[in-house]
Amino acid sequence: MFVKKYIVFAFLTVLMAEIPEYRVVAEWEPALGTIIRWPLGIPSDLVIELASEDILYVLVETNNQQNQATNSFNNWGVNFENVVFINTDTYSHWTRDHGPQFIIGEDYWKVVNQQFNGYPVESGCDAVDLECDEEMIFTDCIGTSFCNNQPQYPENGYDCYVNNELCEDFNNDGQIMDWLGDGYCDDGSWGLDFMCDEYSWDCGDCGGAITDDNGYCDDNITVGNRNQIEGRPLPSESRGWEEDDDTNIDFANQMNWDILDIPIYWTGGNFMTDGYGMGFSTELMVNENNMDENEFVNISAEYLNIDNYHILDNPNQESIQHIDCLAKLVNAETIIIKQVAESSPEYECMEEFAESFSELTTFYGRPFNIHRIFCPIINGGPWETNPVAAYTNSLILNNKVLVPQYGIVQDFQALQVYQEAMPGYEVIGFDGASGSPWHAEDALHCRTMGVFNPDMIHISHKSIRTEELSNNGFIYIEAEVIDYGNSNTNLESVMLNWKYSAEDGPFGEIPLELDSDNIYLGSFPQLNSNSSIDYFITATNTSGNTVSHPIAGWHIFNTLEFSLGDINGDNLINIQDIVLAVNLVLSGEYNNLADLNSDSTVDILDIVQLVNIILN
Repeated sequence: MFVKKYIVFAFLTVLMAEIPEYRVVAEWEPALGTIIRWPLGIPSDLVIELASEDILYVLVETNNQQNQATNSFNNWGVNFENVVFINTDTYSHWTRDHGPQFIIGEDYWKVVNQQFNGYPVESGCDAVDLECDEEMIFTDCIGTSFCNNQPQYPENGYDCYVNNELCEDFNNDGQIMDWLGDGYCDDGSWGLDFMCDEYSWDCGDCGGAITDDNGYCDDNITVGNRNQIEGRPLPSESRGWEEDDDTNIDFANQMNWDILDIPIYWTGGNFMTDGYGMGFSTELMVNENNMDENEFVNISAEYLNIDNYHILDNPNQESIQHIDCLAKLVNAETIIIKQVAESSPEYECMEEFAESFSELTTFYGRPFNIHRIFCPIINGGPWETNPVAAYTNSLILNNKVLVPQYGIVQDFQALQVYQEAMPGYEVIGFDGASGSPWHAEDALHCRTMGVFNPDMIHISHKSIRTEELSNNGFIYIEAEVIDYGNSNTNLESVMLNWKYSAEDGPFGEIPLELDSDNIYLGSFPQLNSNSSIDYFITATNTSGNTVSHPIAGWHIFNTLEFSLGDINGDNLINIQDIVLAVNLVLSGEYNNLADLNSDSTVDILDIVQLVNIILN
């Protein structure tokens, strides 16, 4: 009876929440493949990789584009059996941002169709204080304060940014004078004769290449509601972001999948989910919808069943504010978060951002496993403020994780962080394409969009954590398994696969038994003390389809340090252990901590040794 009570208690410590009836699919779940767009924004070696084992969906506008893509893919050696063309109008190659989310339930899945709002700019981390006379402070068209330290210029014309401290001495004459136009520095070498289209990119932050009568940037003129971060191309008079709005409809129609329309602007790069109703975005997602946070959260809950939405402050000074440039959920309980140098003006804001995750609990009611990934300064585009490597801007595709690389020594360290956070996954680094490199706010994840497998088998499991163990002999496994493609049939098998990490041999298999309502239960055998354990769960349906949890690799935990005779693991050998040993003898069960003479049997001889240990 004593043992049975202990077992019940053990189960209570691992019980997990139930999978929502319908939910937005997480990135690490089983996928059919990836959506990209032609003309490309990714390198050829990444195209080859994406089509090597999974379907590559390529958005094309015309037959001519399809022919161009076909010829290039054949020349590169792309696995053309895995290439599917989707005919649709697109303006940009940022398929992550305007591409589809997917929602799934038993006998139910839909392609989420939202409106894409381009790239509004908002200031985030307030890292630089203005130091100029109050009457010299102005605000540009996106709300950024600047110091007009050349008052002879028209108030409605030129951005003279803060303190001139960021200016470079371009001609090496020892002089640094003033900011001009869209943040460029006049140190005397250019005078006042440079033109917007020559030196100032989009001439501002307002959604168009706008100049005054003299050809200088005039950021006080606004164009429409679809604003754009500097560096990403702006819509012309004949083309715009609206063209990307039809991507999801055309994709769903060609796949013969149902569509779920949602009445809000949505940007995929500024959304991540645990797949169980928890969502994350920066405050931009709310602001670009021109509604208060409660209204946005309520709409997300109504349409997408995201009932635990976290809207986070943007830690960057000025950026597109997409969360995929800041953090990466790699499973329901593990997140990788960007880290910058202490000398960065955004350091404190970035640390506050990371701290916000330490205060949250996962779907399983416990803290996130947080990994930090150092993102060093890179040579970004002239539009980027404090540019750093966007290592969190990666793509998880079934058993692989594809990570942007910048040709710097820190690249390898970034891959190691992923390998530590995702043991057993294949971690692959990719340099940017020639002429279209990765940026701080635009990298690999931005230019790809995963497509889920509607026939997936989904496994929900609260992984074993060392700090939650109380004993090496009562470690139970629970998994909720849903076969979305065959919801009316039972699974063929659900197995616990495990081994000691130090062993090179194969994983052992232990069947998990169906309890009720898709819940499968089982337990580890008695495990050695102070050992590292690798394990994963597999589920196989009657069609022979098998999936693992995690999708690739394994979970890891360490057993506790126990002594022979300390059956209850309280670091004491006393009468309580004798009681447990007697119960084991009566029930015929085995526990290696009670087998003091190592004869593979718990009997009266072991109890005698226990008594002698206590007496001595």
